[in-house]
Amino acid sequence: MTFTPRAAWADTPEPVRAAVAGALGAAIDGHTDLHGGMSPGPAVGLRLADGRQVFVKAVSAEVRVHNHAMIRQEAGILDILPPTVPAPRRLATVEHGPWIALATTWAPGATADRWTDASIAAVAQACRAANAHRAPGVLPPVAERIFDFNGWTRLIALGTGDEWETTHAGAAAEVVAGWERWTAGDALVHRDIRLDNTAVGARAVLLDWAYAAAGAPWIDLAQLAADVVATGHVLGPQAATDRAHRLLRTLPPEASRFVVGLAGMWSIRAATIPDTVMPDISVWRRARSAALRPLVAHLIDDHRG
Repeated sequence: MTFTPRAAWADTPEPVRAAVAGALGAAIDGHTDLHGGMSPGPAVGLRLADGRQVFVKAVSAEVRVHNHAMIRQEAGILDILPPTVPAPRRLATVEHGPWIALATTWAPGATADRWTDASIAAVAQACRAANAHRAPGVLPPVAERIFDFNGWTRLIALGTGDEWETTHAGAAAEVVAGWERWTAGDALVHRDIRLDNTAVGARAVLLDWAYAAAGAPWIDLAQLAADVVATGHVLGPQAATDRAHRLLRTLPPEASRFVVGLAGMWSIRAATIPDTVMPDISVWRRARSAALRPLVAHLIDDHRG
């Protein structure tokens, strides 16, 4: 899925770029614009005069208030993560007029378009390393970072969109019922595991920590399983579903219920939340839920018994 292109770093107001250089304590010798993700603002790798390479993302509240708030939220979260969590480290936060910019250490590795067995294993290891930590006390319970998990119930009330939803939405809603209770816990949870939120090299680094929370320690691995199917595997859809189901079998039953909830979340958000700044997001959400249908049907059957 290709979203509306991010703005270029060169188009960021010069005072903002100058403020970032000042906060980093070095002149900017060059940059590489990065693509992907769900923000219209620039994301860039900067080469500094002192030899460092850093990552910066920025956005104007005049363009998209949500992303502006998420950058500020992530900046605070990065400061409280334990040093052994596989995450970038915050170097500076700059606010200038409606703009905010976050500079972090560079995460070595790459983000591919599709999952491989090696990247699944590396990201799963990174998730387990993060989730082994107790969440810092200032992080909220994960129920405050999970949105529209009553999606299947709302779709039934709204009117299902096709025969598959009509057949499965009721059972899916039953599977997800009570999610606020069974997702609770005190583990550090990233809560937004997707392939484009990782950098995979010799090891994996988890990126974009704005939704971090305290929750059940299997949540990130469940979201990894869902993303393998929704984003895709290099060996095709059947391989993606097989790898996801294989991972879910190693987790508590609630992890499978979580995947069913994610599919409903993406369906209801696609149906009810248009995005005027990045309209491709609604298409992306709908495609993810559709890709998960074979796995969701299987998980519903497993839940029944």
